[in-house]
Amino acid sequence: MLIAGGAFRDRQFRLFFGGVFFAVQAIWIQRVTLGWLAWERTGSAQVVGLVAALSLMPTLFAGPFFGVLADRIDIRRAALATNALMAAILAILAVMAGQVGPLGLSLAAVSIGIVSAAHHPIRMSLGPRLVSAEMVQHVVSATALNFNIARLIAPVLAGWIIAMAGGGTALWIAAAGYIPMLAVLPALHPRDLEVRARAPFLQDLRDGVVYASRSPVVRQALLITLVLATVVRGALEVLPVLADGGYGRGAAGLGFLTGAAGAGAVLAALMKAAGVGAAGARIPPAVWVAAVTGQVAALAMGLAPTWPLALAATAVAGFCATWCGVSLQAAIQTGLPDGLRGRVMSLWVVVGFGTVAIGSLTIGAIADLWEIGSALTLAGACGIVGMIGVLLGVRFRENPPM
Repeated sequence: MLIAGGAFRDRQFRLFFGGVFFAVQAIWIQRVTLGWLAWERTGSAQVVGLVAALSLMPTLFAGPFFGVLADRIDIRRAALATNALMAAILAILAVMAGQVGPLGLSLAAVSIGIVSAAHHPIRMSLGPRLVSAEMVQHVVSATALNFNIARLIAPVLAGWIIAMAGGGTALWIAAAGYIPMLAVLPALHPRDLEVRARAPFLQDLRDGVVYASRSPVVRQALLITLVLATVVRGALEVLPVLADGGYGRGAAGLGFLTGAAGAGAVLAALMKAAGVGAAGARIPPAVWVAAVTGQVAALAMGLAPTWPLALAATAVAGFCATWCGVSLQAAIQTGLPDGLRGRVMSLWVVVGFGTVAIGSLTIGAIADLWEIGSALTLAGACGIVGMIGVLLGVRFRENPPM
């Protein structure tokens, strides 16, 4: 089992994992707190969706450019910069938490989004470069487990902190979560990239896009992620609206609802960490099943007549999103040259994170027009149709009619 060995035999990866453990707790506390503040200050589902979208939208536009930089610069120093900037933004927002309104929250979300657009390809390049090539899948599974344990713990913790001490305190705790990562980064020594002639910036960007478009595994992974992220992860971004607007459960309810998604995600990550469904550089049938099931879960979140059923549907959505996310990232990263890792993974981040912005903004807008249940039902139905379309398209491309 991965937890008992694998990548954890490497001291560098153990240090990296320990630092990231606290950083991802900070990410989830920040996300829950920002969403709750948007709902608390406005009572508008559209504003909640907008704030979530603004924290993710910069990835759509800037992600590929930061991916090129990740393949060119000192990856360790870049990680120091992005972690320090994230802590600083959260500290500033914590100081202003008592007075901040929709405009301030939107500016904070954009700032977080810009730093995140740089941070994600840097993080995804740094981890695999700390271990040997055969350990890359283990690194992907372990970091996904770490991320999803945080998804289980941090939202409940954030909901409790907000209820007891307010959003400002939650933001201070999130800012402090980046300190351990800043402490361990100087001790890490990632593998050097292969020395090559430096191509023009845009040529490097084009090379990453060409590699992704010509690789069947990468191309299919991006298409699956496109639909899954837009609908399922988009639905998980508007949980403040579902928790309070749909069920009247307040900040504590948001913590439990987000924790339910985290519980499903942790189960999926534990199974992947134990080697279940490991398939190397290919996309197994279980991923397709989970991708469709996730859309059904999003639809069920909207149709659930009771709070326990909403929690269950959210847990299934969290499981499916993580199962697909870990499987698809492992499929892409396996065999991916270090010199292309930043660029190719930045495209995955654009699709996997950037389209969540579109989904959350759209679901939030529809919820303001109708109500959150109808918005999630419509999104889930569209997602089912979209996944069937992607599957038929892949089958057609692989087996064209004679």
